[in-house]
Amino acid sequence: MKISRQFDIKHGVHTMQLLDDGKLAVIDVQNDFRLYDLDEHKLLNGFKSKLPTSVLYINNMAISSDAKYLSLYQKDKKYVSVFDNTSRVFAYDICSHPGGVETVAFTKDNKYLITGGMEGRLYMWSVSTGKKVDTLSHHHDSISSISSNADGRWIATAGYDKVIKVFNRSFRKNHYKLISHQEPVTTVNFLSEQRLLSTDKEGMILIWDIIKASVISRLPKFDAHITAVCFDKEEKFLFVAALGGAVGLYDLQEEKLLKINFLKQLAGITQMHYCDEKRLLIFGLSNGHIPIYDLKQQEDEFISLMKKKEFHECYLLVEDNPLLMLSEVYKILENLFKKAISRAIVLLKEQKKKEAKELLKYFNASSAKRLIIQKLFNDFALYSTFLNAVNNKKYIMAYSLAAEYTNLKDTSEYKKMEAEWNKILVVIRKIINDKSAEEKIKQLFKPFMGIPGKSLIIKSLYTNRNVFILFRKHLMEKDYFNAFKLVSGHPFLEEFDEYEKLLKIGRIFKNKTHETFNEGSYYDAVKLCDILGYFPEQREFSEGLREKANIYAETMQYFAEKKFAAVYNMIEEHPYLEDAKITQDIEKGFTKYYEKAENYAASGNVVALKKVMEKFSKIKSKMPSVYHLVKIAYWAQIEQASLNKASDTSLKDAFLKYQKIFGYESMLEDLLSNIQQKRSLKVTLDNSMTKSYGGSVEALALKVIDD
Repeated sequence: MKISRQFDIKHGVHTMQLLDDGKLAVIDVQNDFRLYDLDEHKLLNGFKSKLPTSVLYINNMAISSDAKYLSLYQKDKKYVSVFDNTSRVFAYDICSHPGGVETVAFTKDNKYLITGGMEGRLYMWSVSTGKKVDTLSHHHDSISSISSNADGRWIATAGYDKVIKVFNRSFRKNHYKLISHQEPVTTVNFLSEQRLLSTDKEGMILIWDIIKASVISRLPKFDAHITAVCFDKEEKFLFVAALGGAVGLYDLQEEKLLKINFLKQLAGITQMHYCDEKRLLIFGLSNGHIPIYDLKQQEDEFISLMKKKEFHECYLLVEDNPLLMLSEVYKILENLFKKAISRAIVLLKEQKKKEAKELLKYFNASSAKRLIIQKLFNDFALYSTFLNAVNNKKYIMAYSLAAEYTNLKDTSEYKKMEAEWNKILVVIRKIINDKSAEEKIKQLFKPFMGIPGKSLIIKSLYTNRNVFILFRKHLMEKDYFNAFKLVSGHPFLEEFDEYEKLLKIGRIFKNKTHETFNEGSYYDAVKLCDILGYFPEQREFSEGLREKANIYAETMQYFAEKKFAAVYNMIEEHPYLEDAKITQDIEKGFTKYYEKAENYAASGNVVALKKVMEKFSKIKSKMPSVYHLVKIAYWAQIEQASLNKASDTSLKDAFLKYQKIFGYESMLEDLLSNIQQKRSLKVTLDNSMTKSYGGSVEALALKVIDD
């Protein structure tokens, strides 16, 4: 595949962000920023930060998805400097990681910045204020990757300790630890339905069920140090980029490798993004190049070649870009092939082998199609023998040939035999209860005696006539439970059309049940699941959906009764409820209050934050969030008191009081360390204290430090 266009800068691409409006923002290793228009293919604006040179392949710089904020890194000072791109000023510096910052990331809602240090600690900062608002579960080694889901409620972190930790901000006690990688994790990305995709230095690609903390699937290994991944919004396919410049393409739904050498870059890939709207695959390289591949452009080329009947070139394009197999234009080519095969069959029946070859020669470029064509000609070499067998009613020979040379099953002659067989079955079904019709049944079956499959049905009808009669009775009465029970004891029934009809009914019920569930009619969905459970191949689906439908119905009932505490408890217990509209609505309300209270907490105002969060203070699942806000306020109070030159005794008492309430936290130790850099304060924290406050929100003191 050829590069469609390219941007070039002098220095390696460190960080790249595809913005919400479709533009491309880039930071290079010199900490210089550029903004590109992908439609006009031009540089819009940018600036030189004049900060020291950074290092490639370390994710310690980031761009918010609206490019309003940039997180740059000062290697010499070990500072993260946040730049307000709107007002073009440096807003504040972050310097809480003594060993330096390894990874930073803005949450998807652009409200927070998360920093991961070389010592393994993780902190969350309010983007608007620059205040530290949270500490996440730490790792035992440097942080390698940080990610958040679409609404910013879930956060995943990975470290060189080979562990992935996932945190739910809405329900603070929900922490998940994912362990399976044998090498340091390089990327983590959220998928839909509480799933996570992770990669490591050895090319392992895992998909996780976050809630169960277990691996759902392991994609074929890429066998390279993976530096970046991206996928489309519908999660159909996955691009994987390696340190050496190799790019692989996976089918994410089928969980298979489509092409291990999909693309090859001439330098290390530091960044990679896929633009759904424009169907662009964009790379940031270590040599400063930003090549862009227009995947839609090949579709246009494909259409042009197809119109010229240059199918050979079409298939070469598909080999070059397997994504074309998922396109509508490829479906058109497949339909043309099916029509050509149908026409070739007619020609082969007329002994016009040369004309058939001429017709299909356009499709021989595809190895898969070539095998189909070769088999077609091989099978029809015996068509005359097959035809004679059918015409002379030598059905044993005809069916035997069709079983070995399967393309013969697509002929009208084969279908004629099957039609005759089905016609006989219809007649026999009508007279099967008549004991005097024994000889007639025998004569009707005679042409098909000795044919594998048919013989089983014939023999079973003779010996188990009453079973078949009962099976039909169950179907007529829609007694699906007993119908399947009968089949389990008499497998010969599976050979009848009635059994296929029964399976078809199950598939119809499945679609109807799923549709009813998606419409929000959860009680009706439960009733349909009860019926669907009678169908063995649908039982697993039925049980899973019934459980979900009951949970959704119960949650909706609580919501209708305005029992919001119960709604939150249900959401916490069953995270898949987060996809429901009521959850999104109720969480928006909570977030609105929480963010307002967070600002009060950052200034140490416990009175105000308690007032704002009053309605959530008695909701069990939200109490940890309120406690956390009070902790933030206590940190702010201690920090302000230290700046106001409070006495050592007051500060020492404040630290001990805080630890007595909430136990030891590394964030508390960091705060103490910062104060001790400015003044001599002798306080010893007990890192064995794990006590977590269990009282009411109202009972928490308004101040942790005495004036």
